[in-house]
Amino acid sequence: MMPFAEFVVLIPFMTTDTLPLLALLSPPQKIGGRYVPSDLQMATFGQLGALQNAAKTNDYQKACCKLVGELVGIPAERVTSLPARDVIGCVNMVKSEMERIGKLFQSLQSSNTADEKMAGIDRMNFGTFGVVDWYAKRMGIVNHDEVFATPWQRIYQCMKIDHEQNEFEKRYRKVVERSRK
Repeated sequence: MMPFAEFVVLIPFMTTDTLPLLALLSPPQKIGGRYVPSDLQMATFGQLGALQNAAKTNDYQKACCKLVGELVGIPAERVTSLPARDVIGCVNMVKSEMERIGKLFQSLQSSNTADEKMAGIDRMNFGTFGVVDWYAKRMGIVNHDEVFATPWQRIYQCMKIDHEQNEFEKRYRKVVERSRK
C-alpha cells in the first residue's frame, strides 16, 4: 500500500478518467489503529466545526491529514504515512457526511419577507458562534464549550423545532391579519 504522502505527489499526473475513481473509495474499518466511524451521526457540534475548518485549507495533503486526524483522533502528521486508499476513503466519507449535514441545517433557512429584508435580516447571520450562542441561551448553558461538546443532532433538532414554530407563528399572524380586514 502506497503511503498517502507519496500518492499525493502523483495526483497532478493522473488523467481525468482516473481522478473520479478516487471519489468511489470507501473508508476502512480501522486506520492508524483507530476505528473509523461509518458516518458522523455521533459527532459533536465541535467536531463538525473542526472537520469544517480542516477542510478549508488550499493544501490538499494538509487538509486530508487534518480531516482524518480529527476524525479518528490521531496527529495529522501521522496520517501522511498511512495507506493512501484508506485516507482518501475517510476523506470521501467526511465530505459526503458534511454535505448531508450541511443540507439539513440549510433546510432550516426561512424565507424572509420583503419587510424583514428591508429591515436588514440578511445581516443577522452570525455563523457558528451565532448557533452556539443561541443554543446556549436556549438551554441555559453558561459555558459555550458545553455546546461544542453537544451532539450536533441535538442542536439540529432544537433548531428544527424553533424553525417550525417560527414558521407557524408567521403563518398564524398572516391569518389573523387577513381575518381583521
